[in-house]
Amino acid sequence: MTQIQNTLSSLLAAGQLEPFITHIRFPKYKNLAPNTRIEFSHPITVLVGANGTNKSSVLRALYGVPGQYNLGSLWFSTSTDPIEEGDGERNCFIYGYNNPEAKKVTEVLKIRIKKDEDPDYWEPSRPYAKYDMEGVPKIGPIPAGATRTRWKTIKKEVIYIDFRAALSAFDKFFYYGELKKKNLQKEKKDFIRSRANHLKKALDSGLTSLNFRKSERIINSENRILDKDELDAISFILGRKYSEIKLIRHRFYNSDGYTAQLKTKDFSYTEAFAGSGEFSVIKLVTSIVSCDPKTLILLDEPEVSIHPGAQERLMYFLSEQVKKHKHQIVISTHSPAIIRILPPSAIKVLAMDGLNGKISVLKQESLPEEAFFHLGEPVPGKITVVVEDRLAKAVVEKSLRVAGEAIFNMFEIVHFPGGSDTLWTHYLPIFAAENREDIVVYMDGDQQAVEENRFIDPNTVPIAENYRLSEIIKAATGSDVSFPVDSLNGKGNEEQLFAARRQYIRWCKTYVDYLPSNIPEEFVWRKAPSDVTSAFSGSDYKNLFFELTKHELKVQPFEKVSSDDILQTQKRLLAQLDDNDQDLVNIREALVSFLKH
Repeated sequence: MTQIQNTLSSLLAAGQLEPFITHIRFPKYKNLAPNTRIEFSHPITVLVGANGTNKSSVLRALYGVPGQYNLGSLWFSTSTDPIEEGDGERNCFIYGYNNPEAKKVTEVLKIRIKKDEDPDYWEPSRPYAKYDMEGVPKIGPIPAGATRTRWKTIKKEVIYIDFRAALSAFDKFFYYGELKKKNLQKEKKDFIRSRANHLKKALDSGLTSLNFRKSERIINSENRILDKDELDAISFILGRKYSEIKLIRHRFYNSDGYTAQLKTKDFSYTEAFAGSGEFSVIKLVTSIVSCDPKTLILLDEPEVSIHPGAQERLMYFLSEQVKKHKHQIVISTHSPAIIRILPPSAIKVLAMDGLNGKISVLKQESLPEEAFFHLGEPVPGKITVVVEDRLAKAVVEKSLRVAGEAIFNMFEIVHFPGGSDTLWTHYLPIFAAENREDIVVYMDGDQQAVEENRFIDPNTVPIAENYRLSEIIKAATGSDVSFPVDSLNGKGNEEQLFAARRQYIRWCKTYVDYLPSNIPEEFVWRKAPSDVTSAFSGSDYKNLFFELTKHELKVQPFEKVSSDDILQTQKRLLAQLDDNDQDLVNIREALVSFLKH
């Protein structure tokens, strides 16, 4: 899967997916933090987060991006669920794309207005300076790619599939429908039996029109046998060989719905006997295969009712469709199987701030392991150890390996890109607010403050000296750590702020530790056999490993040495360290102690 994802990245970089939405941002929209921004830097993007983090809301906003589509058809105000604008600010979003006429990325604002008695109409608006938008020059000729007042909207088709609502005709009626009074049947099964013979007739004969009780029952003449490409894709995803699949859209069960008739070597059955996963895959494949090239495809929880193996194969199918037809795909998901095969640039984690209840995107690039955190997906019973980079991960694994399989497998070692400042300012406030007891963070040694500046027991700080809390955090971390709080009388809630700072100090004092040496490269180099390192001098340990790798691989000056090459050299030297090295023993004992909590 890595190879095809690299191919997709290359297609995007070469401009072959244009017109392509480069980003979307939300000055005011639902429960998203003001000015939340999502960048689309891979042809397939996944939105990941716990329930209630507005993933579906973002998809719906994307549905309303092109000018011919209206978000109001998916999100609208009612008397029981009114959309409150408040503060004079209307709900809106801004998207950017490579405007082919302007030959640059331009932004379009779409805002919710009342039009023709419809309070939920969304239309493009002139750029607003308060939203940091580039305006169209008011003097002189109209620039290419613009009208007199705004930049032109993107020209792109869109499909939106909500798999939680992708019900077959049978399921719609049997589980959610009601018998009408004029129906003589006492039970739903009797009603279905009475109509099934008419449905069978339509399927067997390939009818595109059938009038029953003065009503046309086949909708839009949709009744067909799936072609070979569709059949092969469905068989591949579901891991089952189908010889034929028919799909009909009808109202034999009194509402608009689809019935699929599936045939294998040994059986023939409809969606009434099929699993719901079979029907959802059929609908997905047929919908996507019929898309125009370069369509924006929005998939809301496609993993519903599909087992993990099928989810992985679904991602391969989607990737192939992007490769062939240059689509842009955005998916909301809770599925590790869908997330783990994508590059960090494709993964956007949405999370709620525990203090103010607002949703934001943590980073524009996240490792799958980071996404798993926010899905509550750490392996059950394991302690997750977070480190700064891949070599630090290898050092911790080295320390634990000698403890045996049982202990080793009770830890999950992951590294988060972005460095220590990202850990201090973004992730640790979340871990502390949630009081996570299943996470340990190992910083590089250069992050450890001098003795007098290290974290202390916050209970020793009197309430009257709350002002010291921010000073303690700054001294211990070297970073400016912010803690969003609720508003109180137009100001930040100081009580919440001080409580958040105390909890942060308390959590970090317990769950943050430091690796020996300033950086892992120094740790490994200084303990490596002297016959390997003696030919090199200096104290820039990263450069020393670079030179050693070049020497060992005998590369020429015109050749490149990759970070993977260097890591392999580092791991080779690390493997030669004595397992009973005192620093490794200290790491191992500290980690094992957490298992006893």
